[in-house]
Amino acid sequence: MAESTGFGSGGSGGRGGGGMPATEDIVGVLKKPQTWIRAASLLFSIIVFAAIADKGADFGGCVFNGRGSACDLGIAVGVIAFLASLFFLVVEFALLIIHHDDLKRFVIIGDFGFSCLWAFMWFVTFCFLTNEWRETHHSGFPTSIKNAAQGAIAFCFFSTIAWVALAVFGFLAFRQGAQGDGGSSPHSGLGSGGSGSTSAPLARDDSAPYKEPPSAGDAEKPVY
Repeated sequence: MAESTGFGSGGSGGRGGGGMPATEDIVGVLKKPQTWIRAASLLFSIIVFAAIADKGADFGGCVFNGRGSACDLGIAVGVIAFLASLFFLVVEFALLIIHHDDLKRFVIIGDFGFSCLWAFMWFVTFCFLTNEWRETHHSGFPTSIKNAAQGAIAFCFFSTIAWVALAVFGFLAFRQGAQGDGGSSPHSGLGSGGSGSTSAPLARDDSAPYKEPPSAGDAEKPVY
């Protein structure tokens, strides 16, 4: 069974009793690379905002060169990324029982647009925190604070890569849905439940010479 690239496109299999998704559909979603990337991005966001919130405000101010905006940006981007990752994970499984093309198309566009935006926001946060940490005189900081600050910066970078990958998968899903709307493939559309390609009518071969059928008299003539 070929794995579909489309977001939430697990609806090709049958649904269980009571409208519940089939086990193979759930397993198919769990095997999708974007599901694992989204789960990783959720974990990365927790590390970033937890590290900054726990250790970033020690010594009476933000450890990133005393710029409170740096800590606020890291926490805000991390919290929103956590909520968005959790939301799209839930929607991914919810679409297994909501077979509605318009809704799936809306989710795909929203996923792609938000992934692009948040990949950019993570990159901005990574550059901002890196620059402020470089200008910080952190020689007297405890090791725990240094590790927290450097860990937040590192996972901002990892989050940027993860959200870029999610944006790529979102674009592929959007393109696949657009091709399905254009009728290029019966399986490429959103929520497609086609049973396969229809057979084309056989074309008549006009190039072969016409032969008259043998007459009854010819068929009854004895062969000597």
